[in-house]
Amino acid sequence: MRKKPMTKEEKIAKTMIDLVNDYTIDLDMVGIYLAQQTSPLLYNRIDTVIDSARYHLEAEHDRQNHNPLF
Repeated sequence: MRKKPMTKEEKIAKTMIDLVNDYTIDLDMVGIYLAQQTSPLLYNRIDTVIDSARYHLEAEHDRQNHNPLF
């Protein structure tokens, strides 16, 4: 069976996951370099990605802990 091709967004998410999963990288320093080298627009776009991930993670948590009796 063929798998559906990954979307551009899925490929980017996978790349981001692989980069952040490298425990030899100091994420604080990455944040400092991002702040020094990016525009406010780029920072806001990164913030939007994080907000979206947080929202969907919390929504999934709420669905798993939903008890229809209460």
